[in-house]
Amino acid sequence: MSNLSEEITNLRKAGQIDLAYSRGYELLKEHPNDEKLANSIGWVLYEKVKKLVEAAKQSQSIETNMSISQLREILGEYYKLKLLRRPDLLFSLLLSQILRYPQELKFLPKFIKWAGIDSFREEDFQVSTGKDGTVFESLVEKTAKAVGKIACELTVQDGRDTRELQNFAVQLIGVAVDRTNVQKPEWLNYRQALLFHQLGRSSEAQKLLVSFVKQKRNDDWAWRALAKVVEPSDPALALALCAKACLTSRDENFGVGVFEDLSRLAANRGQEKVAKWAADRAFTIRNNNGWKVPESLRNLLTASWYNRAGTLSNAEEVLANIAADAEKVIWQNCPRSNANYLDIFVAKSGKSMVKFGRFSNGVSEEIVSPERGMLKNLNLRLGDPVTVTVDDSGDRLTVVAIEKRESGKLFDSVSHQTGRFRLCQGRDFGFVDDVYVPPDLACQLQNDQEVNVAVVKKFDKKKEKWGLSAIGILN
Repeated sequence: MSNLSEEITNLRKAGQIDLAYSRGYELLKEHPNDEKLANSIGWVLYEKVKKLVEAAKQSQSIETNMSISQLREILGEYYKLKLLRRPDLLFSLLLSQILRYPQELKFLPKFIKWAGIDSFREEDFQVSTGKDGTVFESLVEKTAKAVGKIACELTVQDGRDTRELQNFAVQLIGVAVDRTNVQKPEWLNYRQALLFHQLGRSSEAQKLLVSFVKQKRNDDWAWRALAKVVEPSDPALALALCAKACLTSRDENFGVGVFEDLSRLAANRGQEKVAKWAADRAFTIRNNNGWKVPESLRNLLTASWYNRAGTLSNAEEVLANIAADAEKVIWQNCPRSNANYLDIFVAKSGKSMVKFGRFSNGVSEEIVSPERGMLKNLNLRLGDPVTVTVDDSGDRLTVVAIEKRESGKLFDSVSHQTGRFRLCQGRDFGFVDDVYVPPDLACQLQNDQEVNVAVVKKFDKKKEKWGLSAIGILN
């Protein structure tokens, strides 16, 4: 360490930050090519940023705009220290402090774009683990999430480089997903999808959002985001998605905008009762909270169709019918197969579950999934033929859609076993060859009776192994 840089470092470590700052720049004018001196000044800037962030986090009455302006000025000085090299620890710690700032920093995407992805050290791509085993996201993931969120909110009014910054945010998110052990990839996919949409890359946006909505099926804003992406190419589907968003809304105050979207989409499709109901809902929520009514909503309330539209008396039922196609879009690439309905039951958790049997890869298997209202109005009986859509992306198969299959027969999609039924002595169950016959079926049979049973492969939790089990009697 040179004597000049050592002087500044000692002042900084002694807590004399202002003196270290003024003295450092005084010396830098005299020695503009001293890299060690420039580096020591960089650490002084880090301390100033750290102090500013701590003050902002602790104070409720801080002048936010002034504080952000000061932070931007400090980073501007860091930018002007051309002698500083990256990647290095200074940049990583400086960025970590910036990300702690309690307010959104609109200049962050531009700052990170200036620094470049090459400014991250290998350590910045790694997750960290706390003493309690909690895994914390990497610095790169934190940065990608923050930059992605701010870039999504940029408009052409924010400057001519808006599209460049949004493209950079897409690139940064891609690097984070590819090179880090991302803790919550769905959130990065969500931001990247919105950026793709703003950049006119709608097909890529839809693909990513579909993946996101699968994991956030109970969140109205996820459905609404997908509706916005598909609206230019498929307004009918956008209406269905928006109706689904309204049905999943748990906090109407938070999701008030979705009602306005629904009104506009419904009006464009000639569904004036729905449009009026949704516009009234949006207005009522805003009025009850004393919020401003935007011009876009006023235009709906004063449109020519509004006064002639009738009253929607059964809103939830109508919305459910409109939303019928919403779930189909997120499962459109999932496999569909013939199956047979077996049973509906309530699990220990209180959740309604449904069973199906299907033949797959040479094996007759049982699938158990949450019912989620999928059996509504289907009126199925044991063994009825159905077509199921199965999500096989997770650890276990999940049925996500059910259709009644008119052309099939009872138990036509599972294996059959013909043989003699043997009742276990003193027990209420038996076997047909190696097929287990449970008590509810065994009670319908006589010992040594010739029988044909429908069979599926099931996992025996007590024995911790797979076995064949009868699920129905075919004669």
